[in-house]
This record gives sequence, C-alpha cells and structure tokens, in this order.
Amino acid sequence: MAVDTAGVDRALGAIGTTFRLTRLYPPSHPAVMEALRQIGEALPVLAALGTVEWKIGATGLHWHGQQLLPRNSQVAELAGLLYARGVRVITLNPGMTADHVLALFGVAMGTIPPDDAALGRIALALGRRGSHRLERLRTATPAAGVPAVPLPAPPAASAPATPAVAAASPPAAAPGAHEPAVRRSGAVFRPDVLPIDVEAKRAVAGLGNAATPEEQRAAVEKLRALAPQLLGLHDTGPVADAIAALDHLLTTAREPAVLAAIDQTALALSDRALVERMVRRLGEPRVPPEQREALVAAVGALAAVSVPLVLDAFLATAAELRPPYRAAIRKAADRALEPLQGRLADERAPVVAAAAELVGLTGSPQAVALLLPLVHHQSEFVREAALIGLAEAGGREISRPAMPALKDESVPVRVAAARAIAAGGDPAASTVLIRRLEQEPDEGVLAELLRAIGRLGALDALEVLARYAEPGGMRHRRNATVRAAAVEGLRNIARPEARGLLELYSKDKEPAVRKAAEAALR
Repeated sequence: MAVDTAGVDRALGAIGTTFRLTRLYPPSHPAVMEALRQIGEALPVLAALGTVEWKIGATGLHWHGQQLLPRNSQVAELAGLLYARGVRVITLNPGMTADHVLALFGVAMGTIPPDDAALGRIALALGRRGSHRLERLRTATPAAGVPAVPLPAPPAASAPATPAVAAASPPAAAPGAHEPAVRRSGAVFRPDVLPIDVEAKRAVAGLGNAATPEEQRAAVEKLRALAPQLLGLHDTGPVADAIAALDHLLTTAREPAVLAAIDQTALALSDRALVERMVRRLGEPRVPPEQREALVAAVGALAAVSVPLVLDAFLATAAELRPPYRAAIRKAADRALEPLQGRLADERAPVVAAAAELVGLTGSPQAVALLLPLVHHQSEFVREAALIGLAEAGGREISRPAMPALKDESVPVRVAAARAIAAGGDPAASTVLIRRLEQEPDEGVLAELLRAIGRLGALDALEVLARYAEPGGMRHRRNATVRAAAVEGLRNIARPEARGLLELYSKDKEPAVRKAAEAALR
C-alpha cells in the first residue's frame, strides 16, 4: 500500500532548495537564511512521524518503496553526492534542527566525515564497499608524537636498498597506488570546481548584470565556452535559462561584436534534439511556472528551429494544454512568420488551420494579408482558425472582411466571425451585428453577437442589450445564456443607465445572469 508522502515531500523540498542555495551563496546570505527558516517550519512534520529512515540511491531518496520527489533535481543531486561518498541510509530522529541539515550538506560536499558530531540527530549508515572506499581515500593524519603507519610498498623488481638508506627513508607508496580506489569511487570530488549548472547560472546572472559592451561580450563568451558542457547535461532547464537570457540581451545590445557573439552562442546551444525536448516539455502539465516561462522564452527565441516542432506539437496536444505553445509563438513574433507561412498551403486542413491560428499570434502586420484569403477556404476548420487568427491580429481592417462569415453555415465560424469583428474595434460594425440578431437561429452565436455589440460600444448598443437582458414574457422567455451575454455586454457601456441595469440583474433569479452582473460590477 502506498504511503502518503505529502508532508515529507514538503520538508524534503525545502531541504533541496536550501542545499542548492548553500552552494551558491554564503550562510549569511538572506536567501540562505530564509531557506533555513523554511526548513525549521517543515521539520515538525518529520518529527511527528518519529524516527524516519530513507534509503539513498544514485538518483534519489526512497522510503517505503517509493521514491521521494522523483522530479526534483536538487534532491537528486544531494542524494547522488551522498551516494558517491558511500552513504546508503539516512536516519532522521525527532529533535533534528536546521543546523543538523547544514552538517548533512557538509557530508555531501566532503567537508566533514559521515560520523561527525555536528550531524546531531541525523545518523548516516555507510555501505560496506562505500566505507572501505572512504577509508582508502581518506588521508591519514597522525597524532602528535605518534609516527604514521605507512602503507605496505609493493615488491620492487630492482635490488634492495642499503640498510642505511632504508633506515633514513621510510617506505613510500608507489605512484598510482590510490588510483584503483579513485576509479572505483565512480566520482572524484573537486572542491575547487563548481558544477556546470551552477557555472551556467552564474554566467546567466552575469549577462543580466553586464552594463558596458565589453562586459556583455565577456559574459556571452563565457556562456559560449560552457555550451558543450551544458548540452552534455541533457537538461532543458539550464539551456532554456541561457537562451532566454541571450534573447533578452539581444533587445538591448547595440555593438556588432556583441550581436555576433550572441548569435554564435545561441547557435552553439540550439541542439535540435534538445530543442525537441524543450517543445515536448512545454506541453507537460506539471512544469513549474518559472521553468515554463524560461522554456517559452527559449522556444520563441529559437523560432527558426522550433516553430515547425511547435506546430506539430500543437496539433497533437489537447486543447487545454495548448496555451504554452501559443505563448511561445507570441514570444517569437515576426520570427515565427516565415516558418508558418509555408504551412498555410498544406494539403491537410488541420495543419492549415493550426498554422493560421498561430500566424495571428505573431502580431506581424503581414498576418492579416496572409489570413484573409483563408476566410473563404473550403474547410470550416480553416475558416474558423483564420477568423481566430484575425481576432488575435486585430485592427479595423479586419472588420469588413469578417462580416460575410456571420452568415456561414458553420456555427463555430459564425462565432469566430463575431469575435473577429469585436476585436476590430470599429463601432460602425455594430449596425451589421444588430441586424444579424433578428436572423440568427443559434443561441450560442446570438450570445457572442451581444458580447461583440457591447464591446464595440455604439450609441444604440445600450437599448439593444437592455432588451435582450430582459427575461421576456411567459410565452417568449429568453434563454439564460443569451441574457447573461447581454449583461456581459452592458459592462462595456459607460453610462449610468447601464450601471443601474447591472445592479438590478445582480439580484436576478437566474444564477448565470446574477453572476454575470456581479462580475460586471466589480
């Protein structure tokens, strides 16, 4: 039976965050002190469980057969360092404090031994091979007045030394005597070298702090030197952060040398396989917000490579998971137009429809010219997508071409046409919308027409919306959806009469109408 690990996960998440911060900043840094405070708040959850024993693997921590926070890279990094030092089990006893957790970090970093008294209520158990390995690698420190016991020297092939020389020189270990032990350890701890992801974060921070062209170029060159190692991590997070920082610097840099360095560094980081993983990651529902923001910026910056991949992923993703892809195209802006333009002539209607919707998101002045011919496409999906794209592009020039679509045989196309006309922002178009109200048989389209009329805010809009907001007589009682749409339209009318109607309908018997009026009054 699975164990509920929610409380443990929260405490372990705070420990993982603090571990990463302690590798970036000194203990006196405000971020580290705040993280330690959060650990102190989370420790009572562990204390309530009594003695807790976690098994340590190469990729994470395990408890009752479950891996704790399997996707948390900070916890995985802490566990990996402890595992490399031979630690196989960690036991947490009630009374543990944040200082004991800091001592645990010291064990992972190799600054204190696994049996140090500073660990307090934390006990570490070493594996047999791990403890033997740590003893072999540990430098012997003789006590005062006690001679060190040297390691036995291997048998020499040459003639034995003279007794005088042997007495003067104690036997020394042959060169390379410790090399097999180092190789068996699987990793060599080097306290003078930072992990590549930490180096990359510092390089990204240097890009943001660089003020002069010389500083900017030096920061970009440093990031470029780290590119091969960053790609070797096969992790989308650090690469996305680096590309997003380069794209941000591109908007402020003016020197040709800096621009050229940014272009070369971005090219070095734009590995196609990694870009594909970034695009797939965008569609995953459980991506942290800050990481998703970096992915959106990176995918948008690499439009020449990423846009075809985004289009394919957009088609294969459920509608509720598509917003990140739309955000990436908005970020790409004009850079996405050329890759999408060629897909507007595809033989497959779904591809054309997706490309048309994304073209409108670019915000390019050319988008309207590309989308207008598709309003008359034979596929209703393409016609709808073209109108959605026009609504995203905006501008008064889209109102008149969208009006014929109000009579389209497809209900979704008529809804999209009403939204496009509203997005055009031309009050004169209200005349066509009001005339269409009496001819529209579908209540969903009727509701969208009323919202569009309110959004355009023409002089006669108040009278029309007030009429459709009324409940009607016993024989011709209006649908609640239509009435709620009329009330939503009233919120855009800046007149006292509209305010009075909203206050009246905030006490309506229909829940949909009442909620619409209450929302409009906020």
